[in-house]
Amino acid sequence: MMNITSDQWIADLATQIDAAMVGGDDADRCLRIKDAVMAQVGAGDCPLDPALLKPTPDGYGRRLLHKDPGGAYSVVLMIWGSDQGTPLHDHSGMWCVECVCVGSVTVESYDRLPNRCSGTGLWDFKKVESVEATVGEAGALIPPFDYHTVHNHGTTPSATIHIYCGELTECSIFVPTGTGYQHEVRPLTYSD
Repeated sequence: MMNITSDQWIADLATQIDAAMVGGDDADRCLRIKDAVMAQVGAGDCPLDPALLKPTPDGYGRRLLHKDPGGAYSVVLMIWGSDQGTPLHDHSGMWCVECVCVGSVTVESYDRLPNRCSGTGLWDFKKVESVEATVGEAGALIPPFDYHTVHNHGTTPSATIHIYCGELTECSIFVPTGTGYQHEVRPLTYSD
């Protein structure tokens, strides 16, 4: 993709997502979106403005790239500085497609287990998969199979593109307590 601007690249991605959103169920849409974003990212041909790729010092950065005018989806760029990541979380009932566009991240998926601590409000999880995702690799998270963490274990920044079925303004996080995980709702904001 020679001489394409950041804005044009984002507009082209939105056009591809618009087409992928038509018809089928969530799994079908996620598969089509995953294919579209992987093709758009390619082998790292993401001509995003360097300012968008700048890490934030106090945790991973979230930058809104595009919001569908009808509210059907949003495209968010997340920037991961060295050793930055998320707590165990879900997407509050929203599906998501995630694709690495710079560097690499580790995505760990979890299953929620039946609550063995009845009456305590604590949740139990079991890690079921850990994947090191590199540039151009994508995955889909479709509830109820969306409990996960994302982490950049590298020494240089990484970036991922996330397509949500709407605008994700909060998520559930699960804080380890030593005897289980405490559920909290965390509001989400954009960086800068």
